[in-house]
Amino acid sequence: MSTTATSPSVTTAAATMANSADFTRMATSSNMLEIESSRLAMERARDRDVRRFASQMIRDHTRASQRMTAVVRRAGLPPAPATLSAKHQAMLDQLAAAGSESFDSAYVTLQVQAHDEAVTLFSTYAQSGDDPRLADFARRTLPTLRMHANHVQRLSGAGA
Repeated sequence: MSTTATSPSVTTAAATMANSADFTRMATSSNMLEIESSRLAMERARDRDVRRFASQMIRDHTRASQRMTAVVRRAGLPPAPATLSAKHQAMLDQLAAAGSESFDSAYVTLQVQAHDEAVTLFSTYAQSGDDPRLADFARRTLPTLRMHANHVQRLSGAGA
């Protein structure tokens, strides 16, 4: 199966994220996309490995959201709105519209794109973020995001 590469504009936007408010807004939306698309996959995916991956995404991204909320609160930063960005909402809507035969492939493709974007966002903020506590959170979260990215890349090559 082919995967959709991260668009240059998304990569550029994520790469310039050094502001805590922008980072928390984008990271919140990213986590919500991972969770909501994975909930949909738990209902609709046919492939057992895809459903297992979706279950892991719900668990891991829920934890990441909770940890980020705690860091933001301790740092005295304003919380990000708990909403999907327009781009992430469009991605979720497109997945929801996928037919039964193409759902697993559409979910895996979305996850590849979302994790490429998240790794770029978190690695950039970890290196140059304006709040040291939030940058530390980003740094500590990166290994899990990279593991997810590797896992979903393997799923995309397995014909899911």
